[in-house]
Amino acid sequence: MTCIRHLLLVSLLAAPALATAEEWVTDKGLSHLCSGVGDESREQMKTAADASDARLVFTAGPERGYLNDVKLTLTSADKQRSTSWQAEGPICLLKLPQGNYTVDATYGDERRTAPLVIKSGKGGNTEPVIFNFKPS
Repeated sequence: MTCIRHLLLVSLLAAPALATAEEWVTDKGLSHLCSGVGDESREQMKTAADASDARLVFTAGPERGYLNDVKLTLTSADKQRSTSWQAEGPICLLKLPQGNYTVDATYGDERRTAPLVIKSGKGGNTEPVIFNFKPS
């Protein structure tokens, strides 16, 4: 009986973390989902990748170790849509309307900028946009 209580308690405590890990965040029609690279995160991101239009990856140094806590701003070319967030993991998936965008990524005092073109249909960008920063 005690074992069942412990399992129930663990499942109740874990449920909120699992629920938020798979949720897209949308602001002004621009959606993102950021996560880590562990086994569980990787499986969740694989599932979500089918619904995404682009992928951002954050690394550091020549070894390209993964980075967390990169500050991001995504802006449409016409400046009508813009959103900012801090990546909770080294990989972010994006769901965006068709168009041209600029991604600004900041880690520490370094800032990187990259263009992003979203074509009609899912999977407009198959190659990830990689932001490589100096190791801290």
